[in-house]
Amino acid sequence: MLRKMMIYAGLTLLSASTIIARKPAPSAAPPMDSSARIVFCRVMEVFVAQKQEVNAVIFHQRDKTDGPRLGELLKSYSGGEMEFETKDGRQHRATVYRVKSCFGRGLMIIASGEAHLEPQDEFTLRFPGAK
Repeated sequence: MLRKMMIYAGLTLLSASTIIARKPAPSAAPPMDSSARIVFCRVMEVFVAQKQEVNAVIFHQRDKTDGPRLGELLKSYSGGEMEFETKDGRQHRATVYRVKSCFGRGLMIIASGEAHLEPQDEFTLRFPGAK
């Protein structure tokens, strides 16, 4: 009896997964406009690795309301190369990561001579697709 119940449960799951697999995929979300891919950020901490010739910068959004958007963009583009603009108007390149263990934080890896950032400095981060 128990064996028949297990077989019946297995067949029920199999047919349910087939039905679920046949459901049409949800429509894709509309693409973000380019301004939605630009986030104003603030430096929290800077670590200098002189031997490796890189700087690591922990940052978060400048404006609290941009937190969820920054979090989603970091999730989508973690490990990618991004462009950022410092307060002097110069554009720089960095590899950006989402810090999973710290909600709403990002990590930028910058070549040592690329840009000089200090805690509390503000910069504009541009994700792919932003102009």
